[in-house]
Amino acid sequence: MHIDTPTARTTSETHALPLKNLAASLIGLYFVMCSAFVYASAPCEGAPVPAVLTKEIALNRLLQCNPDIIDSRRFIIANDANLTMAGQIQNPNLTIGVGNINPKLGIGAGSYFDKTIDSSIRYEQLIERGNKHDLRLKTARSQVAASKQEVLDVERQQSVILLRTMVDLASINERINLLSQMVSLYEETLHANAIRTEKGDLAPVDAQRQMIDANRAQIELRQSQSDAKSVQLSLATLLAWESESNSLVVDPSILNVTPLDSNGYAEANRADVKAARLRVEAASQQVDMAQAQLKSDITAGVQYDHWPTSANNATGTGDTISFTVGFPLTVNHRYEGEIALAASNYDAAKEALAHVEANAKIEWQRMNTEVSNAEENWQLLQKELLPRAEDVARSIELGYSKGALDLLDLLDARRMLRQTRLDTLTARANLARAILARNQSISANNIN
Repeated sequence: MHIDTPTARTTSETHALPLKNLAASLIGLYFVMCSAFVYASAPCEGAPVPAVLTKEIALNRLLQCNPDIIDSRRFIIANDANLTMAGQIQNPNLTIGVGNINPKLGIGAGSYFDKTIDSSIRYEQLIERGNKHDLRLKTARSQVAASKQEVLDVERQQSVILLRTMVDLASINERINLLSQMVSLYEETLHANAIRTEKGDLAPVDAQRQMIDANRAQIELRQSQSDAKSVQLSLATLLAWESESNSLVVDPSILNVTPLDSNGYAEANRADVKAARLRVEAASQQVDMAQAQLKSDITAGVQYDHWPTSANNATGTGDTISFTVGFPLTVNHRYEGEIALAASNYDAAKEALAHVEANAKIEWQRMNTEVSNAEENWQLLQKELLPRAEDVARSIELGYSKGALDLLDLLDARRMLRQTRLDTLTARANLARAILARNQSISANNIN
């Protein structure tokens, strides 16, 4: 065996210890993430589907079980692990060695400490300079805080998608109800037409025309029923209820939404803006960290040697203590690449922040515009167009029953009324989607 020199130990440690630490950290992080996944999925498995899915029940389920939200929370765990690693001081190195053994002369008699063997124990500790430890901690804390804000933003985005999907399903169910009523009306009409045709009171071509309109209504009804199944699957995926998709029934009251007060809303308080700002802080600290490498770390060591004298060894030194200091020589480079890379990352983080801030402003303006336009469209349809279509349809139905109007007038009136009712329902759903999206942004902004 031999005694490591300070230079040799420092070189080997530079390559070996970081790899060992990285491997251990990755293994530990893997088990932490697995346990977090099991914990997150536990309350989701086997949970019964409510008879009616309300907004509150759905949002609570989303926060617990949505796969995207669960995935985003794992980054918090990863960054917490990075924070733990950043706060750790490098482990010391202990070297034990024996030397100066002469096979020809032997090691002498007596106990181990009396034998002619040069035994040594060295203890070495890396001492960081340039405030690197504190800079690492600050960087890691900023990254943890940023990841938490990013989770809040994912929760906001997924909640908006969830509520819009619930509105889709509720509006499709209302559409199915309207079309079912129309199909029933057509069935009654066709039954009456069959009797009138047999008596000669209705021309066969007119009966065929009404049958064509009835078939169109049935096709729309079947398409709406197919759309409802598709939306149920999307909703079930969001809530991790894939096996129970056919049982999901949305509370229709979700179509009646009251706008929240937006006076306290501020783009700067959005989670994604805060996360981007924290990323800039972390990048700035990484620049300082890169520049701190110019101040070299030192490796301080203390060594105890035991080399007794004997009849065969008159040159022994007995017990001695020595001290060593090792430090790298920055003669080949001065970390120009690391500093340049950190500066580039800092510039990229600032650009990303500006981009996120601009998007936040544009998105808020777009949401307000959508709410305003949807409100105007719904008011126009609900208060003006739909009442007129109903009045026209009633008048034409009455005129046709008395023989004052022909069949084409009746069919046109029914088509117009059906389409106006569907357009009104669509406008109502569009308004609910717009208000819910803006309400969620306001709620998240106030909480955050």
